[in-house]
Amino acid sequence: MAERLKERLLSPNVIASHCGSEDPISAFIKVASRSSPTCRLGADFVCGPDAYRHLPALIRDAHAGQYGASVALSLEETYADVTPVRRCHPVSESTEELPGSSGSLATPFAQISVMRGCDNMCTYCIVPFVRGRERSRPLGSIVDEAKQLVDEGVKEITLLGQNVNSYCDRSTDALLKVQSSEVTLTPGFHTVYHAKRVGLRFADLLDEVSQISPELRVRFTSPHPKDFPSEVLQLIGERANICSQLHLPAQSGSHAVLNRMGRGYTPEAYLSLVQTVRKLIPGMGISFS
Repeated sequence: MAERLKERLLSPNVIASHCGSEDPISAFIKVASRSSPTCRLGADFVCGPDAYRHLPALIRDAHAGQYGASVALSLEETYADVTPVRRCHPVSESTEELPGSSGSLATPFAQISVMRGCDNMCTYCIVPFVRGRERSRPLGSIVDEAKQLVDEGVKEITLLGQNVNSYCDRSTDALLKVQSSEVTLTPGFHTVYHAKRVGLRFADLLDEVSQISPELRVRFTSPHPKDFPSEVLQLIGERANICSQLHLPAQSGSHAVLNRMGRGYTPEAYLSLVQTVRKLIPGMGISFS
């Protein structure tokens, strides 16, 4: 497709940017450009999920006829100080408002990325290798973004993360606020890694965001069933503006398959979690995968 675009357009710059671009595509570009500097590769450069700060340099290289790749994954969250700009409707047909200005939002729904990556290392999953280790945005930056969205007219916010409920803010500000924070997993669940011991947790984040406005609906996805300690479930049950819908990925109902997948729980532990959810939050909608 990239080659067809280049044939039809005047000197377009084609960028390959997605969570799977790190290893095979960047390796191909490096090998091909070294062996034949004049070859046409389709993409002008490859941009990994942590490479947004390198975009100006990559674009300059592309304009100079060079191919490049920036795919290194960071151990810390790098998006905290970059607030997305969302498209707005213009105030009138004759004016074209800049996104984020006084125009109205195109939709009352918004998403906020709160964490990325995964530490679970399920045997069948590539996410830890292409998205990196778990790293979370500072809680304050998320709350500030949510408040801005509410001021702009957003009525429903979805908190996003590969393992959204394993959120853990370990920034300097967070560590000053929290003396100790022992990880509490869902009963019957375990992990293969040493959990982060100190930091602001998902319950803290959900508490702060849901208090911004009683009229703001709050959702989150995609959770891992191991990270639903009682304080999270109790908070969901207490706050009317946290939507009563929970996605609980089961993956399998077989002891043997779950063990081979490295999921860290048994079918009995999973069903016990479902029963706990229904007991603490009557009427909760539960979806499975």
